[in-house]
Order: sequence, then C-alpha cells, then structure tokens
Amino acid sequence: MPQVFAAPRMESKLAEHNQYQAKTFDEKSDFFASEKATPASVEPKLRRIACSCRLETPGTTLLDVGTGTGALLPFFQEAGVDLAQVVGVDLSAGMLGFAKERFPETTFVQEDVLQFQGGRFDRVVFNACFGNLFDPVAVLRHVARDLLSDGGLVVISHPLGRPWLRTLQQSDPRMVLHDLPGKEQLKTMLAEVPELELESLEDDADFYCLVLRRR
Repeated sequence: MPQVFAAPRMESKLAEHNQYQAKTFDEKSDFFASEKATPASVEPKLRRIACSCRLETPGTTLLDVGTGTGALLPFFQEAGVDLAQVVGVDLSAGMLGFAKERFPETTFVQEDVLQFQGGRFDRVVFNACFGNLFDPVAVLRHVARDLLSDGGLVVISHPLGRPWLRTLQQSDPRMVLHDLPGKEQLKTMLAEVPELELESLEDDADFYCLVLRRR
C-alpha cells in the first residue's frame, strides 16, 4: 500500500517546493532586477560562464533554466547568441516580469523545467539554480532525453562557487536543497544519466562551472 501513494506524495512535495521557490523569488524580484544583484565584480564571472556555453555558431538555440530577471542574457548575446533563439524558464512570475521588459525578443515561460516541453536546444544552462531543484537527477534525465540536441551542452554554474552556496543552504535549506556536484557526486549523477558525459569542470573556491555533453 505505501507504494501506491508514493508518487502522489512526491508530487505534493514537488508542488509545495515549487510554490515556495516562486513565492521567495517573487518577493525578492525587485532586488534581483537592481544593479546590486549583479555587482561589477561578478560580471567577469558571468562572462566566463557565457563563454563556457560556446555560442559562436550562428543559429545556436539556448534554454536558460531559472532565468530570473535575465541576468545572463546580455552575456549570452555578447558571446554570440541571438536572443531570439533563447527561451527562459522560471517559476517566478515576478522575476519573469522584469525579464520580459528587458528582453522583449526572448521567449519566457513560467513553468517547472521538469514539465517543460519546448523542443530541443543546443545549450541548456542552469546558472545559480541547480541546487534549488527538487530532483536534480530527474531534471537532468529529462533534459538529456527530451530537451537537448545530439552533441548539445548542459552548463551548470554558479558565479560565487560551492562554498558560498553551502552557506546559503545553511541559512535557507528549503530554498537550496542540494550542493553542486563535485567530482565524486558527478560520477554518481552521470551513472544515473548515461546520455551525458563530462566535458569540463571548474570547481574553484569562488567559481563553479560544469559542462556536460549529450553523447
């Protein structure tokens, strides 16, 4: 009998988690839309993340998961992507409201990426949001099988690094559920999502960028 109710219970927990995420970022959307959210010291790191996406090829399509107010979009554009080829997905209507005003040429969708079905993309980016996912492995599996083109890249990044994220997790474990994968965790994760393979990993004290490729 417990197995019968396992899936509904999990769906209920996922819905509760998504509601909390949406509410939290709705309340903080004014801050994230301000210059304070992206200080000058962080801009080189965002540029570095965008460069890791390898966007030089014309026509490259990109899914920006947890796009927020669109903080990475100017750097994607600088790296070579056409913003009309970008789709941003986020749970927060408040964050997306600012993004739509700033980048009218980009498509934005308010949805959990786990339910998102928007075709296939050459790049799927998780910047400063992977630790917030309810089930990161399930999301990666969905991305690899349903959203990523053959040979496409998944970029998982955080401009402030894992130690900073762990501090945030301690202060609000409901918002940040998981650490970013280190080398050992990455082996386990890729064993569960065999469609993906490691391209590169930068795991510094104040910067994190993982690039995976679809086989």
